[in-house]
Amino acid sequence: MTIERMLSARAHPVRRIRFPHLLLPFLFACASNSEVADLDERLAGPGQFIRAPYMVTVTDSSAVVRWRGSTATQPGFRFWPEDGDTLAQTLPASGLDHTFEMTDLTSATTYFYQVQIQDTVWTEAVEFRTFPEPGSREPFTFLGMGDTGTLSSGQVALATHINQEEAALIIHMGDVAYPDGTEQELTDKHFAVYGPILKRVPFYPTPGDHDMRVNWGEPYINAFTPPGGRSSGSPLYYSFTHDNVRFIALDSQPSEEHAARFGFVGDPSSEQYQWFATELSAASADPNIDWTVVYFHHAPYSASTGFGGHGSDLAVRQFLAPLADGYRVPVVFSGHDHDYQRSRPVRDNQVAPEGEGTVYVVSGGGGGRRTFRGTGADWFTAYSDQIYQYVRVEVDHYTMTIEAVDVDGNVFDSVELTIPEERRKPFDREAVPLTLPGQEEETPEGEFVPTGEATGASAAPAPETPPAATPRR
Repeated sequence: MTIERMLSARAHPVRRIRFPHLLLPFLFACASNSEVADLDERLAGPGQFIRAPYMVTVTDSSAVVRWRGSTATQPGFRFWPEDGDTLAQTLPASGLDHTFEMTDLTSATTYFYQVQIQDTVWTEAVEFRTFPEPGSREPFTFLGMGDTGTLSSGQVALATHINQEEAALIIHMGDVAYPDGTEQELTDKHFAVYGPILKRVPFYPTPGDHDMRVNWGEPYINAFTPPGGRSSGSPLYYSFTHDNVRFIALDSQPSEEHAARFGFVGDPSSEQYQWFATELSAASADPNIDWTVVYFHHAPYSASTGFGGHGSDLAVRQFLAPLADGYRVPVVFSGHDHDYQRSRPVRDNQVAPEGEGTVYVVSGGGGGRRTFRGTGADWFTAYSDQIYQYVRVEVDHYTMTIEAVDVDGNVFDSVELTIPEERRKPFDREAVPLTLPGQEEETPEGEFVPTGEATGASAAPAPETPPAATPRR
């Protein structure tokens, strides 16, 4: 194995130093050792990829890159930290689709990577940054969007701004590519549109109904699932942590056919519901987590109207709202309706004081069709407009600022959320999970109660778990 010293992404003479193989604890999926190519080799031009390299996932110690070449090759891969050593690998498999996992990375560190297409042809160096260690509480920005992949003028206009954003990650609220989420639709209406940011920023989607139309979402799953699968055991719902924020992505598909195959999150006996409740409990107990962000496709609170305007999904609201209330989830993002909406703080299905409820944001204006659709207002509405948009979210310790951005790059709505002082961590108590079916409700003295109402040895009871919501036909 060869290690080189690299001072920048530009070509430099290098000094090669050989080390015994066992001294290098690098483990990579789909990779083997090879000689490092000279850094002044030719760069890959247009037409070398069907899907240019994109980030699948990033953690504080690893990163995964995936790509689809235009011809079957046995590619190479190399990466290096800024002012650090370069490691190069040759992938053993020849073909179109390739995935490379970088491990043993340093947290909160800038790295570069390149993909080798032919023996002497490399992509330009791409810069990315590993996540900080959980609980670092350094300010960062993430983006959110939904219902995007149509190649509409709205999607294309938004993409010019999205591709220039300096974000740590992107969440997507579903319907990545229309109308059916095919391989070609994903290529043309997602990867080709957002390539400049996807190559350097990880993308974390949740499935929409249009993403699941081909062989139960096979193209979607193959494109976005990291090597080894998700920690949840399902490719359709999962969680991850960046800094002091726990992100939880859910599969909210409500059809009976989908429920029969994957389970329905609205059923308290389902694996996903039980997993979700456990994730919320763990996040509330974790002293490194200040914020829990939940996102999925179907909106529990929506004032959309007109033909094709879905409005509130009451089955989703029935299962989600009690858990969001009980664990003090500050914000929930969804899509499905092709517009932008922000609710007032909601708790117990009514408007709550600032800081005491959950803000529900519909960010489904990423490019989807708006014909015959409209949006109105309801008792929970703070802002509502049928407009192409995405959201930019800035997190700074106990403050989260949500901005809605239009096709001109202008912020047309914003809200600042703050964690009240009495609920700020670190906690020295353990979380008590909400009562699940078949369990007796207990509130041990001195333990943390998710409602945040505990005073001394007494506490307000956690809300009851709702009955199973019925999937729609």
